[in-house]
Amino acid sequence: MAGTWTEQNKILPGAYLNFRTNAPLSITPGERGTVVLMQEMSTGVVGDMYEITATDASKYPTGTTAADKLLVNEALKGAKTVLVYNLGTEHDVDTITAALVALRTVHFNTLAYPYTGSTYTANQTVIKTWIEGMREDEGVKIQAVMANMTADIESIINVSQGVKLSDGTELTPAQCTAWVAGQTAGANINKSNTGQKYAGAIDVVPRMTKSEMEAAVTAGQFIFKVDTAQNVTAVYDINSLTTVTDEKGKMFKKNRVIRTIDGINNDITEIYESNYVGEIDNNPDGRSSLRATLIEYFNELQRMNAIQNFTADDVTVNPGTDSDAVVIDCYIQPVDSIEKIYITVSLN
Repeated sequence: MAGTWTEQNKILPGAYLNFRTNAPLSITPGERGTVVLMQEMSTGVVGDMYEITATDASKYPTGTTAADKLLVNEALKGAKTVLVYNLGTEHDVDTITAALVALRTVHFNTLAYPYTGSTYTANQTVIKTWIEGMREDEGVKIQAVMANMTADIESIINVSQGVKLSDGTELTPAQCTAWVAGQTAGANINKSNTGQKYAGAIDVVPRMTKSEMEAAVTAGQFIFKVDTAQNVTAVYDINSLTTVTDEKGKMFKKNRVIRTIDGINNDITEIYESNYVGEIDNNPDGRSSLRATLIEYFNELQRMNAIQNFTADDVTVNPGTDSDAVVIDCYIQPVDSIEKIYITVSLN
């Protein structure tokens, strides 16, 4: 089990981790690349899930149409695996709630919900609340991608612009959540999707002026542009967080940083549960062993350029209040990507 903590009062054995600006993080890079796509299907059974990859589409139900596969194909431009959750031919809050119950024990990195507008506002709110609960209460570090939703949290990516594909198909912002979810799930913890090319896209819908793009980014919106080479690219790999606090600083707006933090959380939990829980004595030798493992993990992250300026002194493992508890303090600095270059040109 895992989760966050404010007091040393947990009941279940587990790794309880807090990540705060300039103080939080990690342990051994895990596999990424799985998207859950919640979508209406013209065939199949409501509540069924179909595991689709670029090389194996055999799990689709009989009668699946090209329209049913459209967004899966967009997600697979970045993801390794798409888990299609069948919402039927129409869906409501009860359908979404049932889906989220089923997804509680499914391993994935991002969830795409490709619907927006007043009809689906309540559904988006349910998903947002569920994602927050999974991250904070269950310790499952996932993100959701939705359209035109001002969530103001790092776990929700808000897509507000569509694209036009080379075959003339225009995808709405809601439909583009599939591509964004695929790119987010498939990106390594040491990679930013800023400037990522949208394969197969030839234009953005609608186009934005520079001032409009600035306003969108300031509002925490994930948008696209046509670059100087006429490629459609992601403008800025950000999530919907706009309110900065002492605990969640400006870096929490960046999805690369969130991937690093989330990867660290998941890796520490995996290492702890696989190698330490119930196996190692809570004494100086046991805590020293755990600390040595953490140090090696952080060194590996530093070699990957996921973090920087790390030294062994940045990890301490101390006994907790209870005899079977430990408190780990890690001081880690995530590496961000160079995404803003300021140039001064002097003309004589």
